[in-house]
Amino acid sequence: MKRGKTRPGLAACIVIPARYASTRFPAKVLAKLGGRPVVQWCWEAAVAARVGPVIVAADDERVRRTVEAFGGTAVMTPPSCASGSDRVHWASRRRSEGLIINLQGDMPFIKPSTIRRVARLLRSRPRAQMATAVTPLRDEIRGQDPNVVKAALARDGRALYFSRAAIPHRRDNGPAARFEHLGIYGFRRQALERFVRLKPSPLERCEQLEQLRALEDGMAIHAAVVDEAPVAIDTPADLTRAERLLKKMRGRP
Repeated sequence: MKRGKTRPGLAACIVIPARYASTRFPAKVLAKLGGRPVVQWCWEAAVAARVGPVIVAADDERVRRTVEAFGGTAVMTPPSCASGSDRVHWASRRRSEGLIINLQGDMPFIKPSTIRRVARLLRSRPRAQMATAVTPLRDEIRGQDPNVVKAALARDGRALYFSRAAIPHRRDNGPAARFEHLGIYGFRRQALERFVRLKPSPLERCEQLEQLRALEDGMAIHAAVVDEAPVAIDTPADLTRAERLLKKMRGRP
């Protein structure tokens, strides 16, 4: 094999599920942040990661037209796709890449290096069926916020559990590290196909966290620990916070 070539089965494709009909913030992926749609920020980060081709999985023609207007590739997904993972699977079903990266369309400031870390994790750990990313959680207020998803990890980075509750519980001020989960998943193709065939699991329905379906079925999820300030656009208030952060990043008052 020539130097610099990716081994067969380890080539990656990034799919960004961009849902117009979001319950809490309709059309959030098209909301303007710094003059550009939120989904464009995600697409630019994915392209900059240089992991592989980038596709936006759209559920609405308005999303498709917006993506194509800024130069991206969009695939329309049917209404039967019940979740982001279903849309990712549908959009990538005819592609040849062995690794599929699911990058949420509402994370405008995700770092290209984080996307690369997730892809690298799958390539370097044959036993990992899925990969994701977490960042150290040091803010106690966020630690108690049920909208912030937390993760507990094993020593080797394998995910033990994800929860909206504050985990691990620090009885007697125990030393275990706390992590916040970031909205990115890497799948081996076979794992994605297996995942979308599974029915929503009891823990998934309880916590409303899709990744628990994989854990309950015995799938191994490994997490890369990254230094990243998570900013997901779930509500109009999140968009306002993101605008303030963008101005700060650009050195403007």
